[in-house]
Amino acid sequence: VVPGLAREAHELAIDEVVQETLQMAGIQASDLDAVAVTMGPGLEICLRVGFQKAREIALLHHKPFVSIHHLEAHVLTVRQTDPTIAFPFLVLLVSGGHCQLLVALGVGEYIMLGGTLDDSLGEAYDKCARMLGLDVCAGGGVALEAL
Repeated sequence: VVPGLAREAHELAIDEVVQETLQMAGIQASDLDAVAVTMGPGLEICLRVGFQKAREIALLHHKPFVSIHHLEAHVLTVRQTDPTIAFPFLVLLVSGGHCQLLVALGVGEYIMLGGTLDDSLGEAYDKCARMLGLDVCAGGGVALEAL
C-alpha cells in the first residue's frame, strides 16, 4: 500500500460512501443518535480521513462523537451480523497490517493465541501482486482477485 495514494482514494470515496450508507439506511445524518469512527491501529493517514468526516458530521448535527478501536470493530462485527454468537468465541483477525488468532472473552477482553511475526496477509497480497507486475493502487488483494 502506498500511503499517500491510499489516503487520496479514501478522500475521493468518503462523501459517496457516507451518502450511500445513509440512503441505504433510509435516514439523514441529522437522524443519527451518535457518530462513531475507528481511530487505530491502522494506516493513520487513511484513518484520519474517516475521523475528519465523522467529526464534521457530529459537529454539524450536534451529535455525540464516539471513538472505536479499529481492530476491535472488526472482531465485534460478527456479533452485529449474527446476534446468536455469544462470548467466548474464536477470532481469526486478518486486516491489512494485522493477522492474529484471538479468543474474544468479552468487549475489550481478548486472549491472543498467536499472530504473524513479519508480514500480515494484506502485506503478502501486496508483495505478490507487485511481483506479478499488477497495479496495486486499489490493493494487492483486489489485483489478485481480478486474475
